Amino acid sequence: MNPIGIATIGTAPMTHPVANPHPRHRHERFNADLQTVELKAAGKLLSPFAATAVRIREPGLPGHLPLTSVRNLLDVADQGPAADFAFFREPLKQNMALLGRWAAAAKAGSQSDAWSQFVNDITEHFFKRSRRQRVMDALILSIDVLPARYRTDALACLLADGEEGMAAAEEFWEYIGLDRIPDADKDRVRGLIRQYGIGA
Repeated sequence: MNPIGIATIGTAPMTHPVANPHPRHRHERFNADLQTVELKAAGKLLSPFAATAVRIREPGLPGHLPLTSVRNLLDVADQGPAADFAFFREPLKQNMALLGRWAAAAKAGSQSDAWSQFVNDITEHFFKRSRRQRVMDALILSIDVLPARYRTDALACLLADGEEGMAAAEEFWEYIGLDRIPDADKDRVRGLIRQYGIGA
């Protein structure tokens, strides 16, 4: 009986005849073995470094929020700390009704029901389980999204809202600045900055 060797009957590879089945040198034996094995494609293997994209949606967000394109994401990268709130800023830019509510609430003042309702609503939709300070940070860094004529009212309302609004303005005023304020409102904003000690 011929010896079978290492491979068992069930696992022996398909072979083809070779000219010299008993090469004299070890490296020749290795080359010969390569010739005897039928190599088959291993199939489509995915690299562990391959990039994948998965669409996700946070629970509780409105179903009609616009998708953000790659170009928008690149633009957001240049916005400094405002980029951290792109999830709020980008939908806000597309939602004129929500912008209108913010403008009306800011004009009504920080002690008004309109302001309280507006803050509660955006907290529910965008900032669940977040501290109030994070909401105020997002608003101060989104003032530039409002039409220019409403920005001073929005700033005044945030400053009067309490310590969170003042802390947000103090930390991020350099990213807003007078350049985003209409000329007609600049004196009023300078007065607010002095009144609340922003940048002092």
